[in-house]
This record gives sequence, structure tokens and C-alpha cells, in this order.
Amino acid sequence: MGISASSLSDIENSRGGISLRRLQRVADHFGLRLTDLLAEPDGPNHSDRSVEVIRDAPASVQPVRRGKGVLYQLLGGPQGHTLQPCLLSFEPGGTFEDDMIAHPGEEIAYVLFGEIELLFGDEVHRLSQGDLVRFRTETPHAYRNASSVGMAAVLGAATPPW
Repeated sequence: MGISASSLSDIENSRGGISLRRLQRVADHFGLRLTDLLAEPDGPNHSDRSVEVIRDAPASVQPVRRGKGVLYQLLGGPQGHTLQPCLLSFEPGGTFEDDMIAHPGEEIAYVLFGEIELLFGDEVHRLSQGDLVRFRTETPHAYRNASSVGMAAVLGAATPPW
């Protein structure tokens, strides 16, 4: 998997971080989806419900730091669903462009506030509050706060497996 035994031990014991790209390799190795590794353990299976309501979703999920100045939160568990929503919150200058990831599926992102740049392969797409982007995710991609000041937030969803 390209992870040293000591680095893996640090991750297992909450003493170190891991990039999503490397975490994707761990998921692939064990035949899991990335969301299986990030989701809360033993979450309820909602596949038998027609509606799942997650009240105050960002407050109910522990964020994961990603890249520089980015908080990544899965909103709801992946059980029984095709889409996996997430919230990305960017500090000024926040980005995870050094951790671009490609995965099967499709992704959407809606800019709640601020200005974001979608890095899609060699392309850069600047997005502002209210903009929506949808794309196939086989191309490596990432986001960054397009402003050196101010916060930005993106609500996105991706189709598994990733």
C-alpha cells in the first residue's frame, strides 16, 4: 500500500494523519469504499427508509483535516445510499491541491459562500457563491479557497465507490 509500518501504527493510534489519496489505497486494498473508512462506526442502516433526515448535520459529524486549512465532513453514513454528501470548509488560503484524488463516479459541488477553485486535471474552474459544478471523477481533482482572505464552504456529493 506504500505505507510504512510505523506510519500505519501512528494512524491506527490517532497519532498521525493520512492523505485521502493514501486512504483510498487502504480502502482498495481491503475491498472497501473510502466512505466506509471515514463514516462513524456502527451507524444505523437506513436502506429500509424512504427518507433520511439528518438534523444539524455538520454539528453531528467530527471533521477530518485535509490538506492545508480544510475541514472535510461526511454528512450521513453511506449505508444504502447512492450519493454521499459532504461539507468542505476552507480557511483563508485553504487547499488540498497536493492531495488530488481520482475515483470512479460522479461529483457535484455547490458553493455555499466564498470563492472556490476546482482543480480538475490541468484545468482551473473558479466558482462563486451559488455556483454548482458537476463532473466525472476519474480525473484527479481538488479544491482551494480562491481568496487569500475570508472563509469558503462547498457542499458536495459523490457517487460510490470511492
